[in-house]
Amino acid sequence: MLTQNRVYIITSSVEAGTIETLPVAPQLELIPHEAIRKTSRHFTPDQKVCITSEYSLSSVIDSLDPARRNAVEVLKDKFKFRNILKEIYPEYNFSSVKPADISHLKIDRKSVIKPTRGIFGTAVRIIDPETDMLRLGSELEEDIWKNAKVYPDSVLASEEFILEDFIGGEEYAVDMFYDSFGIPRIVNVMHHPLPENPAYMHMIYNSSKTAFDVMYMKSQQFFEELNKVLNVKNFLLHSELRLWNDRIYPVEINSMRFGGMGLCNLIYYSHGVNPFLCFLEDREPDWNVLWNGKEQQVYSFFIAYNGAKADLEKSKPDPLKLKSRFTRILLEHLFDYRKQLAFGIYFLEETEENIKELVKLEFDDFFVANG
Repeated sequence: MLTQNRVYIITSSVEAGTIETLPVAPQLELIPHEAIRKTSRHFTPDQKVCITSEYSLSSVIDSLDPARRNAVEVLKDKFKFRNILKEIYPEYNFSSVKPADISHLKIDRKSVIKPTRGIFGTAVRIIDPETDMLRLGSELEEDIWKNAKVYPDSVLASEEFILEDFIGGEEYAVDMFYDSFGIPRIVNVMHHPLPENPAYMHMIYNSSKTAFDVMYMKSQQFFEELNKVLNVKNFLLHSELRLWNDRIYPVEINSMRFGGMGLCNLIYYSHGVNPFLCFLEDREPDWNVLWNGKEQQVYSFFIAYNGAKADLEKSKPDPLKLKSRFTRILLEHLFDYRKQLAFGIYFLEETEENIKELVKLEFDDFFVANG
C-alpha cells in the first residue's frame, strides 16, 4: 500500500548515476518503471513521487493526478512551455520548424534550435545567419539517431524542432520542488559553464557560495511566478536557466526529477544533504549553516562523455588518464560505456582555474584502442 511518509522514486536502468550514488534511506522506495507500466497504480496528490530519468516519464504520467500530469505535458513539450511563458517574457521570439525545412532556414539573429522533446543536450545547436543550414540538418539528424538508441520517442523525437532567441549571459542549473503547499523549495544551485565542444553540453556543473548568492533569490521569485501557471504541489523540477541583464530566462525545465545521472547528489557529497529527504520533509537545506566556513569552496559534478568520434567497438575509455586532470576526487562512479552515453561521473572539489581547463577537454583524447 502506498503511504505518505516516503518518497516513491521511479527508476530506470537506461540512465545510470542517481541511484548508484544515492545515500541509502529507508524513507525512499525505489520502483522500477517497468513495474509502474504493468500495474494500475495511481499516486494521490499528497503522495511524493519522482523519477530519476526522463526515460521513465511516459511510464509514470498516467499514474499522476490531473494537476501534475498537465504540468508534465506542458513542460516536456518545449513549444507548449514557451507558450505558457508569453506573459512573463513577451519579448521572447520562438517558432516551430519541421526537419525538412531546416536546410532552408533563414535567420537574422543568433538563435537556438532543438527538438521539442529532447534530453541530454541532444541536437541542441546555437546558430546564426552564417550557419551552414544544410550541414546543420545532417548534424541534427545524426545526433538524434545516435542517442535514440538509448532514449525512446516519448523522450527524444525529431518530428519537430523549436527555433528560439539565443539568450546571452551565464547559465545556471537549479534543483527544486514545490512542497505540499505549492511553495518553491530550492535544494541546489549550480553554475553551468558551457564546454568548448557542444557535443558535451552537460559536462560540468559547479556548486559554490558565489553561484548561490547570485541565483537563489532570483530563482525563488521565478518559481513563484511559474507556479501561478502550473499550480502544482509535491512536484520536482530540474531547471537550466540563463542570467541575462540581471533577469532569469529559462532555457528548459525538466519535470518530476532533480538533475540526472547523479547531479542531484552533488549537495550530498559537498554538504551531506540528501535532496530526496528534503522533498519528503517539505524543507530546504539550512543554507546559512551549509555555506558557513565554505565560502571559498567549489564542488563539481563531472560527466565523462563517450568521445564524440570514438568508435566504441574498437576503443575503450582510459579513466586513469582523465582522473589526472582533476584537483580532488570525492567520488568516482564508472559506467558500461557501451550501454550509456558516458563512461562515468565524478564528484569533485575543484578550483575555478582548473574548471576553465576542464571545459576545454575533448573526450576522444581519453579513448584508447582495445587490446
